[in-house]
Amino acid sequence: MLRTTLALGGGLLGLLAFVSVANAAPEPPTEEAVQSKIERAMAFYRSKGDAFSLEDPEFHAVLDGELADVDPAECDLPTIMSMQMLWAYSPNAKPTWIARIREIGAEGDWLGAAGALAGSGDREAGMAMLDGRDLAAVEDERLGEAMALLSMMDDETLASMRGTLVAIGKRMPTEGAGELLAWSEFPAMLGRAGVDKADRDEMRSRLLGAMRAAAETADERGKARLDRTVAFLDGAAGRGELIGHDAPAVEFRWKSVDEPWHCFGCMKGKVVVVDFWATWCGPCVGSFPNVRELVDYYKGYDVVVLGVTSEQGNVIFRDERGRVETDSFEKECELMAEYVKAMDVTWPVAFTETDVFNPDFGVRGIPHVAIIAPDGKVAYNGMHPAGDMAEKVEKINGLLEKAGLKHPPAWTPKAEETEASEEAPAA
Repeated sequence: MLRTTLALGGGLLGLLAFVSVANAAPEPPTEEAVQSKIERAMAFYRSKGDAFSLEDPEFHAVLDGELADVDPAECDLPTIMSMQMLWAYSPNAKPTWIARIREIGAEGDWLGAAGALAGSGDREAGMAMLDGRDLAAVEDERLGEAMALLSMMDDETLASMRGTLVAIGKRMPTEGAGELLAWSEFPAMLGRAGVDKADRDEMRSRLLGAMRAAAETADERGKARLDRTVAFLDGAAGRGELIGHDAPAVEFRWKSVDEPWHCFGCMKGKVVVVDFWATWCGPCVGSFPNVRELVDYYKGYDVVVLGVTSEQGNVIFRDERGRVETDSFEKECELMAEYVKAMDVTWPVAFTETDVFNPDFGVRGIPHVAIIAPDGKVAYNGMHPAGDMAEKVEKINGLLEKAGLKHPPAWTPKAEETEASEEAPAA
């Protein structure tokens, strides 16, 4: 009898233990687990090759499968953002994870949540989370996060925060590569906010001095990043002297067309759309159909679309040739001429002496588009070649009209053109 009771008791305890484990909240995934999930999703992406699409339901099912054993409520913000590649591209998962980020913001980490929302494509929601918050009171160690959010604000909002920006500027770090690099957009923000030029120049000078000093003791990677940022801040864009100013001097080493151009000044009298790119850049090549569409739209008008790159030491074809290393600049030019034909690049391409990450134009990543007006002054900067076609046409047409030059009509999407023609009464 006693033996039976003990046996039953042991079984009951075991059952209770099993139920307890089964009902326990799932643990947040480890860094290793997150990496494994991302690798599996990337393996699917790679398996699709050129046929891959972010809209593929099969891809969404892969992402949802990797997230199935993860409870958002158990994840902190760093863990959530480490998995962004998984949930941000799943129409099923994204709303749940965004709701979790909002919850974290309501629980107290409004700064981190605002940055996460803005970085996930919902800039408006991120900015809304800052309403009523005092960014000048943010802890020193989190001022870099505040910088990232401030850089996303429009000029009008920044102007209303002029005093806050000046107060934050007084707390600028004096050392540490990572801390200083987070401030690289600060001088431009001061200009957009309308801060007095003398104050802007003084703060930019302090930042440059701190970066140069930090570069002397930084490791190789940190030094390279600091040196690039110093060049950017020393350039026209970093000084706030790009938009509305003469286009920075750029010398062409080679071009794919037989035109008497050797710099932007040679093209005065035309709108010049400058697309900074490289053959290794996937988003650059992915934007070719958009660039081709723009070129076709402005045939016969005073508009030049110019692809600008610099010597890379290789050319990456999208056929069986793949990556072809070059042992001389002359060989790279020959390969680029072949690349232009193979990829149906219908616009001129030029190699420049200045690196494709042009510091004067503030090119921190490619693709990067700037538009130069017929008077030779930079009118727009930091655009994407795959951006809204109607917006690009509106900007270019405005520049042509201002210069007294002919321009095509406002751009109408093909679907709208078809609908309009179907609805038009018969003649």
